[in-house]
Amino acid sequence: MAVVVALLINPVGLVFWLALCLTIWFAVNRTDRERRRYLRAIHPKHPEIGRFFWIGLVVGALVSLVMVIGRLQISLAALLALSGLTLVALLFSKWRFSPWWLGLASLAAVGQSGLLAEQHAANLAILVGLLWLTQAGLARFNRGDEIESPVIQQDRRQRQSAAFELRQLFWVPLILPVAVENVSNLPLLAVTVQSLTFVGLPLLLGATFMTPRDRAQTAWRRSWPWYGGAGGVLIVYGIVARTMTLPLLVSLVFPAVVSLVLVGGFIWQGRQVHLTVTLADQGVVLIGVVPHTPAAEMGLQPGDRVLACNHHSVNNSRELYDAIQKEPTYCRLRLRQADGELRLAETAIFAGAPHELGMILFPEETA
Repeated sequence: MAVVVALLINPVGLVFWLALCLTIWFAVNRTDRERRRYLRAIHPKHPEIGRFFWIGLVVGALVSLVMVIGRLQISLAALLALSGLTLVALLFSKWRFSPWWLGLASLAAVGQSGLLAEQHAANLAILVGLLWLTQAGLARFNRGDEIESPVIQQDRRQRQSAAFELRQLFWVPLILPVAVENVSNLPLLAVTVQSLTFVGLPLLLGATFMTPRDRAQTAWRRSWPWYGGAGGVLIVYGIVARTMTLPLLVSLVFPAVVSLVLVGGFIWQGRQVHLTVTLADQGVVLIGVVPHTPAAEMGLQPGDRVLACNHHSVNNSRELYDAIQKEPTYCRLRLRQADGELRLAETAIFAGAPHELGMILFPEETA
């Protein structure tokens, strides 16, 4: 038991190393796949690795500060539940990761009783609410366009379409106050100040998923009202539970119920269709745009369809390339945006490399 506790409740323990290895693997796998399918990496510098550290550290410091200043003690059972749930979620992060399950940690205190258990349950609700509010902020202001990657899919009729994948984890090391008697005989990295002991806890925020119904960046952004609302509800509930006498069972079940409502909302949201990108007979469909290229300067977006280039109609990448050669220093495009609007775009082209527009197309060729 002591070894399990030491592995789970440690800011640089099992959760940290597994999350770091997965983050590096996600990033390297993304660029390798893009080079194989599209002949170049869309975002070759692996920005998700740096964000794993610095954004998570800032978030962890802010949340820890609130918990320490408020002297909001958490039970050892809740700490183990949070870390254990994080570890389980990591095992499935290749397919999907979203911290909706944080509220389920409240069920770890089932069987406890007394005023102290009620206070710990209320404090846990506040902690989970703070983490969900943070996740809402990360989703609302995400830079997913810098790590979003198109994935080619085929239906039963062999028609090609593009889904969009995003994988970004944030390591959030927390310093949380716990009761001294809970950890006095356990091999933990802990600091005791007066009657409080502060223990490090590794958690993760972020998102990993693939969607064929929207761009990954906007799909993640659509989750922020859900997380913001759920986080606000739990914080208000935790404050009320600390100031009023509420049944312990309510404090244990309520965060878990909010978690289930949250995941239900995400399932409903994931079924909504906002954007579909399919290979078309007319025009050339973009599935990605390389940053700092002429395509990016023209404001092109995945889902846009180029209908004409330099006054020549184009229906495939070869025709697009030939049209670019007609005027190798400048590019004029007529395109239909994903929302159906027609617009014109133009820009200068890199000298000596007219083919490097930065447009990622279905893997016939890349312009």
